[in-house]
Amino acid sequence: MNIDQLLAQIAQKRPDLVEFRLDRLDNLTAVETIGQKKTLPAIATDKAIREPSVSRKILLAAASSSFEYVDIDFASHDAKRLVEECRAKGTKIIVSSHNFNGTPSQSELRDVFNSVREMEADICKIVTTATHPRDNLEVLNFVQEKCTEAKLVSFAMGSLGTPSRILSPVFGAEFTFAAFSQDSRTADGQLSIEDLRSVWHLLGIQ
Repeated sequence: MNIDQLLAQIAQKRPDLVEFRLDRLDNLTAVETIGQKKTLPAIATDKAIREPSVSRKILLAAASSSFEYVDIDFASHDAKRLVEECRAKGTKIIVSSHNFNGTPSQSELRDVFNSVREMEADICKIVTTATHPRDNLEVLNFVQEKCTEAKLVSFAMGSLGTPSRILSPVFGAEFTFAAFSQDSRTADGQLSIEDLRSVWHLLGIQ
């Protein structure tokens, strides 16, 4: 599938916002082509474990290529500098923090939020991992408390965290994530865009 075909299929799904995982790209021209040809607001992110200089080049290319947002991992090498460089190119910044071990307490979530917010992100993204159904309530209560202080995206990963993915926008999150299709899910607990819309319809959310 070429870039034009990919973008056409995405447009058919009518998402509000598209996240492009640029993990396997080291071709800056491909990044620039996506940025120029896309027809929907887009986030550029790079989650690959590779040389920081490669990720930096990819994200800077996205920031220069009409991507509305660049997602920068809070724990990445020289994150503050990368935030400043991408912002200077005119893009908005999402600073993201991922906890793959569990869902911390409310006080710990607040500490993470304050640290991410200090990076002067346009959107703070704080993601945990659900190890118990109650972790959904922890995350949703956190979103409800902090969404008035900064634009926030937060949910719990894992199969037990699906409710937080569905309900976080109701509690004040800027948006949530869904997969292009069942086969393209990038994390446990993630729904396809069709399934998410169906659940929202049943709940009277949309």
